Amino acid sequence: MRIAADGYIDLRTSRKIRTPGCPGVEVDPYPEEEAVAFLLSHAFPGHRKVVRTLTESHRRRIRLARWAGSVSERMALVDRIWREITEPVLAPQGSSSPTLIQVLRYGNREYPLHLDGGVTRVIPPGGLPAGSFSKVEKVDLKTA
Repeated sequence: MRIAADGYIDLRTSRKIRTPGCPGVEVDPYPEEEAVAFLLSHAFPGHRKVVRTLTESHRRRIRLARWAGSVSERMALVDRIWREITEPVLAPQGSSSPTLIQVLRYGNREYPLHLDGGVTRVIPPGGLPAGSFSKVEKVDLKTA
């Protein structure tokens, strides 16, 4: 492929050329506290438990998800991150009310993770101040 002086591209040649762009430019990672709050503000299908902390790469993808142009694009990015940091758990037997499975602690906030019907979500949305739970498995997201 060859680009002529008048701007037309000749596709008859088999040589490959690089297209212009910025291959070295990366998105800055989202701040940790805001990334955790954004991720946990969503309800996710299935029953899962957090077993890993967010990496810098995850936080970069959360920034991209916040910039997404459509809800389906945003949810695809967020769901992919969610599946990378969690693992499946068994559904509670015969429970019609939300079941608390884990409390995620990050900084001065605690996020109670519940299995609610067919989804996993934080109840109440936004979490609670630290120290609200005492006898439930707590996971510190900075050291998980």
